Amino acid sequence: MTGQQKHEFETFGFLLLKDFIPSEEMRLYVDAFDETMTRAPNLLAGQPAEINRSVIPFYRHNPAVYHRLLDHDKISEVVEDLLGEDFIFLVAEGHHRRRGTAWHHDQVGPEGMTQLKVDLFLDPVRADTGCLRMLPGSHFPELRDRMERWYGTTGLGDLVEWPAAIAMESDPGDAVVFNTNVYHAAIGEDHDRRSINIGYIQKPSKPEHEEYLKEIFPDDNPYYTPELFEDATPKRMRMLSYVKEAVYDVG
Repeated sequence: MTGQQKHEFETFGFLLLKDFIPSEEMRLYVDAFDETMTRAPNLLAGQPAEINRSVIPFYRHNPAVYHRLLDHDKISEVVEDLLGEDFIFLVAEGHHRRRGTAWHHDQVGPEGMTQLKVDLFLDPVRADTGCLRMLPGSHFPELRDRMERWYGTTGLGDLVEWPAAIAMESDPGDAVVFNTNVYHAAIGEDHDRRSINIGYIQKPSKPEHEEYLKEIFPDDNPYYTPELFEDATPKRMRMLSYVKEAVYDVG
């Protein structure tokens, strides 16, 4: 990561890394995706799988293929540059969507604890075909609070094209990296798009960080499963060890 890229991530809350994974390698993940998604139930309650389908955790349903992403040097290097060398792996998600997603942010953690996602789209996505749109700077509490006071805490759910949003147009092999506090959406209907979303977080440095980390791991659908440890390298164990010891007794 360059100094400029780090500054842009910290200032705007996101990055688009073009040609991040070579096309021949990306083809492996694309070809295995659809069959892998059918190995687990759809977690989107009330939404037929033929419209929107989500599988969380995703890797466990095809570790022979997707653990390569868990151990991917380029992904690890980017995350380490942004979160520090003791970063923690949270979960990998598989999504196949044919409808837009409303404006939202993911979990907002305590101050001083950055959480990010690396999104890999398996199909070309453009502004008019459902690419992610980001609202720059909306990871900062002052801007987020101002937005929510204006639009209302539920009004942000509108599927509208906000003029200030940036369309993160990407192709297979590109990576969208964003702070999960940033408001984002995918505008439009009937846009077939598939993605793998990989979550990471900084290692806790305060008691409130530790409590937050324990709260975001569900008991009914554990993100950490034995498959993560069966072929774990020392490098992978470093990003798994904190949660294994503090949250889940697995492996």
